[in-house]
Amino acid sequence: MPESVTEIRSFLGLVGYYQRFIEGFSKLALPLTQLTRKSQAFVWDDKCEKSFQEL
Repeated sequence: MPESVTEIRSFLGLVGYYQRFIEGFSKLALPLTQLTRKSQAFVWDDKCEKSFQEL
């Protein structure tokens, strides 16, 4: 489980390589992508955990 914005960006970069093989990638990654925004506080919730596990 990522513990910082930097780790989330790294994970998204890794799975982004496979996005053409993952149907609905952008919807699956949305909770994690939102955490990388400067205006968003880093709060790991159930949506983020589900997104992380599915990807």
